[in-house]
Parts: sequence; C-alpha cells; structure tokens
Amino acid sequence: MNTVPTKAIILAAGKSSRFKTKKSKLLFNICGRTMILYPIKVLESLAIPMTVVLGHQADEVRAEITSANVANVEYVIQDEQKGTGHAIACTQATWTEENILILCGDTPLLTPDFIQSLLQSHQQTAAEVTLSTTMVIDPTGYGRVVTTDGKYEIIEERNCTDDQRSITLVNAGVYVMKKSFLEQHINLLQPNTLTGEVYLVDLIKLASDKNLTINEHRVAYDYVRGVNTLQDLWEVEQIQRSQFIKHWMAEGVRFELAQSIHIDINVEIGSGSFIGTGVHLIGNTKIGEECFVAAFSIIEDSIVHNNTTIHSHSVVQSSTLGENVQIGPFARLRSNVVLGDNVQIGNFVELKATTIGNNSRTKHLTYLGDATIGERVNIGAGTIVCNYDGIKKNKTIIEDNVFIGSNNTLIAPLTIGKGAYTAGGSTINENVPAESLAIGRSKQELKAGYAQKIKDQLRKKYSDQENAALETSDTEKKAEPLQNTQDAAQCFRGAVKTNSELNEPS
Repeated sequence: MNTVPTKAIILAAGKSSRFKTKKSKLLFNICGRTMILYPIKVLESLAIPMTVVLGHQADEVRAEITSANVANVEYVIQDEQKGTGHAIACTQATWTEENILILCGDTPLLTPDFIQSLLQSHQQTAAEVTLSTTMVIDPTGYGRVVTTDGKYEIIEERNCTDDQRSITLVNAGVYVMKKSFLEQHINLLQPNTLTGEVYLVDLIKLASDKNLTINEHRVAYDYVRGVNTLQDLWEVEQIQRSQFIKHWMAEGVRFELAQSIHIDINVEIGSGSFIGTGVHLIGNTKIGEECFVAAFSIIEDSIVHNNTTIHSHSVVQSSTLGENVQIGPFARLRSNVVLGDNVQIGNFVELKATTIGNNSRTKHLTYLGDATIGERVNIGAGTIVCNYDGIKKNKTIIEDNVFIGSNNTLIAPLTIGKGAYTAGGSTINENVPAESLAIGRSKQELKAGYAQKIKDQLRKKYSDQENAALETSDTEKKAEPLQNTQDAAQCFRGAVKTNSELNEPS
C-alpha cells in the first residue's frame, strides 16, 4: 500500500503509428489482459488515484478501462497530440497530491514493488524530480541519459551525436515530480524546432540548469520495457507468460514443454497437475489438482475439477467439468457445458449448452446440443441431437439410466424417460416413456439370391460399356469409366430394376 501522497498520470493518447494497425496498441491483449490495464491495475493495487490522458481512439480506450471497474480514475482528453509535455499540461487541474507520478500506458511489466521503491526513493532524497533509468544492450529507440558534471539531460535518439548513440543508459519513462515543480515549470517548455511537439523530458535539463535536486532511480530493463512495435509486444508477452509458468511450477505444476504453452494472467492450476506441449489456458480458467491436460488442447474460461483428464487436441470453452472426467481426444465442449463426476466424453464428440450427470458417457462421433442428460446414461456412437428447427433451439431431456443406441437421430423437443432404450439406427421424434424401447427405422427386407443376380447385371453393364468403347476406337474416342458414386448408383438401379424382371416374387 502506498504511503507517499501521490497522484498518477498515465499517458495514453498516442496513435501507435509503429504498430501499423488500425487498433490502438493499448487495446492489444497480453496474456488475457489488455495492455492499458496492466499499469492501471498496478496503481489500483497501491491505492494511487490516477488520471488517464486519452487521445487516439479515446472512446475505445476509456470503455476498456471502465469495463474493468477500476477505482479512483479520471480522464483528460488531449485533443491534439502535441507531445508528452503538452499531455501533462492538459492534466494540471487534476494535480491534487504533493507528488505526481508520470508513466506511459504501454509499459505492461511495471510492478507494485518497483513503483513503491520509486516513490520511497523520491521521498527520501527530497528530490524535485526523480528520473528512472535503465541499462540496455541495444538502446535503439530510447532517449539517452547524458550526465555532465552532475547535470542531467535526456537526448532523443534522432538528436544524438555518434558518441551519444553508443550510450546504453536510457530513460525508462517513469518519473516522480513535485507538484510545485510542475506548476512552476510545465509552461516554460518550448516546442521542438523539428517536430513542433512539447517534450516532457526537457524538464530534466531545465531542473538541472536550475541546480534543483534530481534523483536517478536505476531499474532493471524488463520492468520498464515499452511496447512500440508488434515485436515488442511479442517479447513482453514471452516475459509475462514465463513469470506465470515459473509461479505455477513453484506451486507443484509440471509443464511438459514450458516455452510452447500459453497461459493467461487469471489462470489457476492445482498442484500435481500436468500441462502438455502446446496447451492454451485462456481467460478465467481454473484447473484442479492432479489433472492431466494433454498436448495441443485449449481450455478457455472453464473450471476443471480434480483428477480430470483432457486428452490431446480437445477444446473446452465456457464449461465446467466434474472430478475424474475423461475428455477427448479431439473433443469440443462449448457454451456452458456442465459435466458431473466420472463422465466420459470420447473422440470427435461435440457438446454445446449441455448438462450431463454423473457416470454417463458418450464416447464416439456424437453431437449433443441444448440437452439435459441424467446419470448413468450411455449415448451410442454416431448419435446427434437435432436441436435447431430453423427458427429456435429446442431442448432434449434424457433421464437417468437411458441407453441410446448407435447412430440415433434425436429430434428436439424430446424427452426420453428413465431406463428407456432406443434401437440403433433410429430416428426418435416422439417422447419415449420410462422403461420403454423406441424403434424408429425402416423395416429390413431380405431377398435370397439377389447378391449374385446383382453382380451378373453389373458385369453385363460394364461389358456393354467396354464393347461400345471399342467400336469408337477408330475415332480415338476413349471409353469413360464410372466417374463417381452417382454412376455406380445408376448402374445398380439398372441392374436390379424390378422384381418382375428378375422373376422374383415381391
């Protein structure tokens, strides 16, 4: 908790031109949280009130912050982006505390510890200005921190001499300034002669020239990385994701190939669980203890209880899985699926908005949508629920201890009572009472001797085609074989024709 009286200003008005995208970079997602929310959440955790300077896509950025229910935040619009110094000047009416903390909205790796230490350092040194600096191997794009006889100056890269470009001490872009200093000096800044913009960093030289106390606070580069390009975004996300994975490793979670795994900020994983290669754990996902999530599965905004196995290439979205559940491989659960304990969902099964009770199973090639399924139910292979009639979705209810035969078509709305059976290959479009057997299929007919007669007819058909092809060889016209199943079907119909032609009784 912050004890230094501070008001924060977050600079979030820029056009993100180096991203080369239509969307503001501040709205891009990093491990399940938009970029602008990272520094805001840090300040919120320290109970520091903040002012956000908006400009480019102001409505969208403001809406994103509002959706996160952030406390103690207000907004100032910078109608024209005339530089960082101009942006700070626009916020003067909101300077309500003794110290003003200034940072950028594109620094998602800031931590509460760093901000707290920066504020304490500023307070202990009684500085007018505290400047955060960092050392980088490649300083390209950063303003260089130049010190001469105890004087500080920040020189933007385009204005550096060759010697200055080799300096690896750079401006980290996070400052603390006394309100009184800002009030006296913010309006003294002059527009840059090349760009016409007013730069905040010019306050550092101004303070040095007046021999005011400047406190340099050195920080590790990763904490203050700025995001100016999509490559920067990728690098920051790698760092953030690695931190999450290291945390869960320390809590007893095994990652099979950690560098291949995507994990979001709000994900939780119980001890003893295994996360396979290429797994994506997205959004507000919670994995229980002793779970097994196999390679290339995606789990999004879902709860997975203890001892559950999700086999490879499965997708679970907005769903809740009980204990000792088996999923996949190649299964998809979406839109509020709820599974009880000991449920088995097999390969190539899709569930949508469906609840399944304890000890039930559907193991092969099945679609269940808008269904409520009881306990100890068996769903045979190839079964589908026809839940959509072209106008609305309809419910299917399958009660406890029901056995659904393979290759069933269940036409909703439909209720199948307790203990009922449906025969394999059935289309069920009427309610089935408890303990009943429902058969909904065409009657099978047997005709003795048909197989050989059909083969003979087919051979004759093919022979006639070959003879016709030979007769046209002088014109180099080649016979065309049967091209597809439609040709075969026509041949079959011509072969069997009618019962009377084959001298068989009907």
